[in-house]
Amino acid sequence: MKQPSYILVVNGTKVERPVFVLGAPHSGVPEIARALSRVPGFHLGAGSSGVLNAVYAVARRPSLALERVAGTASLLREAYAEAWQLTPLTCPRCPGPWARVPANASAEPCEHSAEVRRYGDASPDLLFCATALHAAFPDALFVQVIRDGRDVIADMMEDEQSLAWLRPSFMKLDHEFPNHFFGLEEESDLDTFTEGSTAAKCAMRWRGAVRMSAMLRRSIGAEQLLTLRYEDVHGGEVRAAGQLRKFTGARVSASELLTGRSWGVGSWRERLSRTQQGDVREIAGAELSRLGYR
Repeated sequence: MKQPSYILVVNGTKVERPVFVLGAPHSGVPEIARALSRVPGFHLGAGSSGVLNAVYAVARRPSLALERVAGTASLLREAYAEAWQLTPLTCPRCPGPWARVPANASAEPCEHSAEVRRYGDASPDLLFCATALHAAFPDALFVQVIRDGRDVIADMMEDEQSLAWLRPSFMKLDHEFPNHFFGLEEESDLDTFTEGSTAAKCAMRWRGAVRMSAMLRRSIGAEQLLTLRYEDVHGGEVRAAGQLRKFTGARVSASELLTGRSWGVGSWRERLSRTQQGDVREIAGAELSRLGYR
């Protein structure tokens, strides 16, 4: 059911065509987001506590986006209305929360807020509430990043935050199925998730993410969804910047793309053992082949 048009004004500017950057963990989302955030007049957030609370509420309970469409949309808009506010304490260009700011000015728009014309977000795991985001912001633009799952899994296995989601305490018997956030298609997958190797669990999460991405491609038209392959951006920054400029209308600089990356393409060959590689193939081999990762 199509949602009514929204009107959200932040820092005195009406929010139009916000840009959301999506992808599995360690797929290159922060690198793409960094390039967008450097565009003059573009404010792109990531990791606001209010936004993350809303994201994980939907990600872990996918039915919210289907059964409570209007309520979930309102929840997300309210979270962003707060997260996008630029004050002397929240603006990345202002001194920040450690600066001495008069109490009567700490919640007021800062001097840079009037320069912002576009908004967006690249919070972790945003992909898993993309359907709800589309309902909340019908004119939104989505940039999703796809990366070789083996490189993703190698990074996930070295990231404490990613590994935290693999703890058995997060898995409840009343979880919904399918649940792409955990990579679960049916209840029987819980056995693999709880008893499998760390590589297998990470593979399930990556598999769930790419399946979610495929669903998103089917539900959102090309005019609102751009898919970038990490491996094509790596070494093809000029072309990728051109794609982003054409899609978003933002003057993205090629020099800002993928700066500061720590691991290159194909590093999984040295970082995953043969046993781990076998576990990944068993769980996510079909998705790797479908995406052209041989």
